[in-house]
Amino acid sequence: MNLVDLSHPLEHGQQAFPFDPKLSIIPHGNTKTLKYNISQISMGTHQGTHLDAMYHFIDDGKTLDQMPLDWFYGSTRVLRIPKEAKEEITVEDFKPYEEYLTKGAKIIYETGWFRNFGAENFFTEFPTLTLEASKYLAEREIRMLGMDTPTPSVDWYEVHHVLLGKEIVVVETLTNLDQIPDEIVFMGFPLNIKGRDGSPIRAIAMVD
Repeated sequence: MNLVDLSHPLEHGQQAFPFDPKLSIIPHGNTKTLKYNISQISMGTHQGTHLDAMYHFIDDGKTLDQMPLDWFYGSTRVLRIPKEAKEEITVEDFKPYEEYLTKGAKIIYETGWFRNFGAENFFTEFPTLTLEASKYLAEREIRMLGMDTPTPSVDWYEVHHVLLGKEIVVVETLTNLDQIPDEIVFMGFPLNIKGRDGSPIRAIAMVD
């Protein structure tokens, strides 16, 4: 069994979604001042590779600590949907994979956009899931939808309501998807932050 890291490293000053807190990782003490190294971290709950709880957009939706652990782990299908900047991801893009879009399925789609991480346009010109495609996926009652874009859609408000309203875990900003096969076991556990809306994760693909 091989493990492939699907997470971007967290680094001081890293880009964040335009409205989100900025990431700060600074030394707090070291082996000379405190006899040990320790750092202080300040960031938003949706920094880097992360997942969304239902509460992110829905006030009475599940928070991180209310979500079952098996929602973050299990057999997962990776869909190859290559797209360029600003291109739409439509229902037709998912039709060839319809046999995998079943109730409770965990799905990740790769557009190739992860290669733009750190670029100026990463948060502004990403491939975008159409509202119709989000409704199509929600109707099929999948459990998890992962992606290599920073958010599913330019229509982020509407699309998040569609997906999270069906209690679909949304995993954003994955990387290294070209290094894994189409069938993996996915692990991406959030911090157990009581009553909150999302968390960075260490996303891992377990590969035979």
